Order: sequence, then structure tokens, then C-alpha cells
Amino acid sequence: MNVKITKLLSLLVLIFCMGKGLFAQKFYPRNFIHLYTDEGIPENKVAKLNAAYLLPTGFQRVNDSLYIHPQTKERLSLSTRQQDNKNELLLTYITAADLSVFRARLLDYEPKLEQIDANTYQATFNNPVVKYMIAGDTVIDNKRLHAIKFLLIYDKGQKFPFSSDNYTFPVTETYPLQHTTWYFTAKYERSPSNSEYNEMRIIFGKEKTAYKIEFVDDINFKLTYTDPKKKTHVYQGQYQNYKSDISFFNRQGGWSDKDKTGRALATPGEQYMGKESFYEDPKKFAEEAGTARYFRFIFLNNYQAIYHSDSGLMELSKQEAREQEDILSMPRRER
Repeated sequence: MNVKITKLLSLLVLIFCMGKGLFAQKFYPRNFIHLYTDEGIPENKVAKLNAAYLLPTGFQRVNDSLYIHPQTKERLSLSTRQQDNKNELLLTYITAADLSVFRARLLDYEPKLEQIDANTYQATFNNPVVKYMIAGDTVIDNKRLHAIKFLLIYDKGQKFPFSSDNYTFPVTETYPLQHTTWYFTAKYERSPSNSEYNEMRIIFGKEKTAYKIEFVDDINFKLTYTDPKKKTHVYQGQYQNYKSDISFFNRQGGWSDKDKTGRALATPGEQYMGKESFYEDPKKFAEEAGTARYFRFIFLNNYQAIYHSDSGLMELSKQEAREQEDILSMPRRER
């Protein structure tokens, strides 16, 4: 794979932690790749703004190249051009948020962006050109907003690791999770006897349940729940959502209870818990509801996600391969 293209993927997609308590920012640098697409455009065009990602955040479409948020007055505009053998894409994001976190994220990427001047950050390679520019402020309806410009110049016909067979910038299918709060239920479903897989299913919604998850920003999430002994717990972790996949990661000590000094208590992995493990047993999984073990099992997995806009629910699912003994002995699931 071309090294420069691989670096670009790292630049646009990889997640890096900036610590706890980040200031709210709707779109971070790595989100910019979700904001445009070349699906459904004429052959002589380069890209248009991605309605599938912008509409759920409250932006309204003016046209293919302009979206405006009616409450915050924020706006996204896209201009493109084709010149010689190059495509050029310029995305302008006008935001009400403080840009200090955005600037810090730009400096924390690997491979590094080179800071050209006080307001310009550019990839150290020249093809493709990847540049972020902090432009001057603007005032809309007596509200001061800050402008960020993202420039991408690449060879015509070039494909990136995130491209599909038919599109350079395929539509992003995941819901923009940052700064959203959901309540959820989880179920480990017994497979029919003729299937090789059990399935984990999680439903995120807005109606209150016993478990709440907050996506603090584009990297971190926080889980709040009350255990069977009526004790409230808060655990933190990290996530990545890209295309239709959502992955969860453990923050150091994040899924362990603490001793009296505040140190995380060691917890063995699920694979070391022997016959009492609920890894292949939906009944035991249900019995553990509301415990740290239950949530560790849920949030150390990768899922396929589907957002149902009509009901406002997001469905996460994952298949788990069953052991041979389980396949032979497990009865057909009741329906």
C-alpha cells in the first residue's frame, strides 16, 4: 500500500486521547472525513456535503454545498474544483465552539502535522495535500463564530484506504455520536441450533433505562449505572465509530472497582473465569445484569450499528462464534 496514502488514513481516522473533560466541539479534525461524499453526484463533480451525517446533528440542508444549524448559526460549506490531473476539496466549518481543543488535536496527530504559522497546519508530505487553516472570526446574527478550513488536493482517480470500489468518499453510515446521551438495554441472544453464532444486541434510545451512556466527545464515553446493591458507578472508556462499525476500548483501570486508596482492583479477563463464564451462556449473561462484569463484556467488543431514524433508536449487534460443544448441545431458541 502506498505509504503516503497510509499516512493520510492515519491522519484522518486514527484516534488519540487528549485526556478527560474536553470542551465540547461538534466536529473534531478526524470527523471531517465524514462530512462529505461523492455518492450520488454527477460524474463531473468531486463531492457534496454528507446529509446522512449532518442531518442527525441538527444541521439543515440549503443545497448540496451548504448546511446551516438554525439554533447555533453554525454552518458548513464545501467548494470543489478539478484542475489538470488534480481534484481539490475545500471544506469550511464555522463554529461557535472554542478552538483550543481543536488546535490541540491538530498538534497531537501521528504522523505529525507541521505548524506552518500560527493558524496553518499541514501534513509533512506534499501529495496528497492535507491542510487545516484557522481563518478569521465572523459575526452572524450578533453571534461571533470561528472559521476552520480543511483543504484536500489529490490525484484524479486516487483511492484511499477508506474508499470503496465505486466511491472515493463513500457515505458514512454511523450516527455522529459525539455529545449525545443514550439509555440502553443489552441482550445476549441464544442462536438457533443450526447456526454457528450467538448474537449480542444492544439498543440505544432516549427513554430512560437503568443504564446511561454519554459520548463525551469523539473519543471518550462515560457509563453511569446503579448495581443490584443500589450503588452508583461511573466508568469511562474510549470508542471509535467509522463507516458502520463502532469499537469500544478499555481505559486503564476503567472497568475495575477501586480499593480504599483509589487504586484499580485487578480483574481477570473473561476468558480466565472458567466454567462460570457467561461468554457462551445467555442465561448467565442475563443474571449478571448491572454488574461490572456485565458491562466489561459489552463494552470490550466491536459492533455493527444501524440508526433507525423513524424511532430514534440505534441498534448495535455482534455475532460470537459458538464452541463445538455448545453447537451440539444448545437447544433451538424459543420464538
